[in-house]
Amino acid sequence: MSEDKIERLRIVTRGYELGSNGSVPPSQYLRYLEHIRWSTIAGSEKLPFRKFWWLGVVRSQVVEVHRQLGFNVEIELSMWMSRLGKTSVDFSHDIVRCEDGQLIGRSTATLVALDQNRRPSPIGEGAAEYLVSREAVRMDRLEEPIPETAWERHVPLRPSDHDLQQHVNHARYADFVEDTRSLCADAGGYGPGEWNGPFRRLAITYEREVRLGDPAVARTWCTAGRERSIDFVLMKEPGVVATRARVELASGFAS
Repeated sequence: MSEDKIERLRIVTRGYELGSNGSVPPSQYLRYLEHIRWSTIAGSEKLPFRKFWWLGVVRSQVVEVHRQLGFNVEIELSMWMSRLGKTSVDFSHDIVRCEDGQLIGRSTATLVALDQNRRPSPIGEGAAEYLVSREAVRMDRLEEPIPETAWERHVPLRPSDHDLQQHVNHARYADFVEDTRSLCADAGGYGPGEWNGPFRRLAITYEREVRLGDPAVARTWCTAGRERSIDFVLMKEPGVVATRARVELASGFAS
């Protein structure tokens, strides 16, 4: 049964996790989902993934949100393996409000398996037994060229941005994206319109590690051919893209 291969975890949203608009921001969703992945990989009876690889790092992630979350809301996170490659795996997630069973959002993260030398490593035999065929959100291809007119700012990196793997934690990039979006919108960098509203979808890819001391620069612009969509890159040095992201803005939320 597929239910035997789906991990579940209940948590309650806390006031200090909310953004200035009173709702859970993109980076906090990434932290929630990272928490269930860490909990599962560390020692799940349903999903004993630790025996198939030594370490997994996030290569890309997409989060879709259908309803805003505020303070003191109990939610259930679910997680299952939705794709398996030679050295990478997709973990998909549903986020459900416990009170009424409403689907709050979905996410899929692609992780790359690494060996003890932090090099891509084949995933061990037997992992395919845990694949689950179930509706899941899929990642965008983020390949837009950076226009010369893109708005930019320098991003100061701090020791507190780093995690146990000694590089900037993947959720902090979502903060960089949202900070850049807000500053650019206030400066009129996107042109006419409302660009500071809540997000509906965030897609993000991690192409290079960024650490303290790297001269990080964020650049952002309106996505070509799309409405209410913004693209973003973080450059660790001229010509070297560390991260790409796309934010799609919400036009309204259900309750």
